[in-house]
Amino acid sequence: MNYLAVKDLKKTRELWSNLDTEKELIITRDGRPSAILISITPETVEESLVEIRKALFSISLSRARREGGLKPITYEEIESITAKSRKSRGLI
Repeated sequence: MNYLAVKDLKKTRELWSNLDTEKELIITRDGRPSAILISITPETVEESLVEIRKALFSISLSRARREGGLKPITYEEIESITAKSRKSRGLI
């Protein structure tokens, strides 16, 4: 996987070349991973989006289970973790 700084997004020719080669790029902001750019085709837009959303949900669920440890997790805690995950991804 290749890393690309936000400022380098302006270099479109290089960006598309890297994306064609790597198929996925990690976008960094201030040296820290911030976003993932993936290569798709017009035919797979919807399917790709569904699969990405499933993966993000699975990550949130796994995180909630880890943070819950051995004690049962409450509905409010699940809602809080889900809200934090959505907020960190800019969905709310």
